[in-house]
Amino acid sequence: MIDIARIDHISMAVPELEPQVELLERLFGFRYTGRFSDRGYHGADLEIPGRSGIAWELLAPDGPDSYLHRFLDGVNGPGLHHIAMQVRDMDSALRSMAQFGIEPWGLDQQERHFEDEQPVENEVEGGAHSVAYIHPRGGGFGFLYQLYEGTPWHLPEPFEDDRPDTLGIIGVNSLGHAHHSRTELGDWYEQLFGFRTVHAPPLAFARASFVSRILELPSEQLQIEVMQPAREDSFLQRFIDGRGTAVHHVSFEVRDMQAAIAACNSHGAEVIAEHSGQTEGGRWHEAFIPPEHTGGMLVQFFAQESSSSPGRQPLPATVEQV
Repeated sequence: MIDIARIDHISMAVPELEPQVELLERLFGFRYTGRFSDRGYHGADLEIPGRSGIAWELLAPDGPDSYLHRFLDGVNGPGLHHIAMQVRDMDSALRSMAQFGIEPWGLDQQERHFEDEQPVENEVEGGAHSVAYIHPRGGGFGFLYQLYEGTPWHLPEPFEDDRPDTLGIIGVNSLGHAHHSRTELGDWYEQLFGFRTVHAPPLAFARASFVSRILELPSEQLQIEVMQPAREDSFLQRFIDGRGTAVHHVSFEVRDMQAAIAACNSHGAEVIAEHSGQTEGGRWHEAFIPPEHTGGMLVQFFAQESSSSPGRQPLPATVEQV
């Protein structure tokens, strides 16, 4: 099992940085912290409001020959590109990957476009880093995972976004990962990364279109919602038929649902699939912003009226339109 110390950042690939930085600051309340560049791309770092301690990274091509165009022009682009996790021991992580038949893709400081087949020691500010990737088509179930050992790249300080015209995010809650079997993918997250299952309703409890399994890292920074179609005409089955196994959406908890919807309306962002429900923790409300209004990713946002465990209540997505 790979010993994950923490989630470092979630990365998103877009055609241009400036419009996406502006959107994330204006509507989502993210905080911009700086720019960077390397061969093949330009990047921007932002921080997510609230308690999560996870950074947000943007990547954009630096020219017509950038490797990022392959992602942007593909079925899953633009949108969520990878998730970066700090590991405590890279040698142990590589051995765990080998046990799952995963051949890691490496990274060096100059060429961050996954051309090396083996991880290399990367001298960067703050110390040496050993970095490896699990490729979407090489064991990653349709998503890219970046693993690194060494000094943390991002250590965002919690901050409150109290602006009246933003979503009012108080934390990133989860990534929804679509797959034909919640058992297969959920077991993979548990056995390879050390996630633990915190909610898995019986299949007979499946809602209209899908059934989910919620997993969480011991750090409690982020949940993974593994989503399995419940019937052949499910919206989720259509998603998998068109894109394959892939990340379906990102979910944020917000302070006030009506204020978040008002912020979307004021910025011209469409809100779809509003829904309310009841759990043991209290009543909750959710809605979605479609990818064409977010730079390429489906966004779920939700709020809870009361809960004994704020922000960690499993909230399966209900959107039927995507």
